[in-house]
Parts: sequence; C-alpha cells; structure tokens
Amino acid sequence: MLCDDADMKYMLLIGGNRDAWAKLSDDDWTASVEQHGRLIAELKQSGEFLECNELASTPEAARIVRQVDGAASTTPGPLHDDGDFASGYYLLNCADIDRACVVAARLHESRFAPIEVRQVGE
Repeated sequence: MLCDDADMKYMLLIGGNRDAWAKLSDDDWTASVEQHGRLIAELKQSGEFLECNELASTPEAARIVRQVDGAASTTPGPLHDDGDFASGYYLLNCADIDRACVVAARLHESRFAPIEVRQVGE
C-alpha cells in the first residue's frame, strides 16, 4: 500500500511498564528488536514510515509544565502516575486510522502494553 498526499499522519504511542518488562526474557528483547527492524523496512517500502524512536527509559526524568497564575510551573513526570508511560513512538503516513491500527497491532509491545493510535493534526 503506497501512501499518497491524501494520507494522514498517525502517531503510535507505545506504552511501557517496568513490571511487564521485568518478565521479558533476553529472547523476547531480541525478538522485539528483530520485529521492529522488519516492520520498519516494510513501512519504508510502502512509503508509510516517517520516523520512530524510543523515549528516555526513565520517565521520572520527564517534566510536566503548566501555567499557574501566569507563571510556568514545572513538576516531575511522568504525566500519568499509574505505572504505565510512553516508551516510544512511530510516526506514520497511512490511508486511515484502521491501517494505523493494523500496524500498531504488529508492534511487539502490543502483546503486553497498550499502543495508543492518534491522528496528527486534522
């Protein structure tokens, strides 16, 4: 499926959870790296791949910034304090959200962590 100018950008936010990660074997981590490599190659071939990357593995290093009474207020992250955090992302150019969801389901992490699929822009 080749992309065209009518396609939309979608961000796949990959969830992370230290408890789930602790249960993964070395073979699981190797399989994850290999699966990402194959998927990236396919998405580049189809023209859907824009970029992907990991986020810092320590979400506590994140900062939450808000305006409070007209002044910037900074507090420690992550944004949510329930044990789950964004650990990486893919930015894709897909025909529609259904296609983006098909790609999200192929991510290795979807076996043990949520993948949030969001359209970028309108």
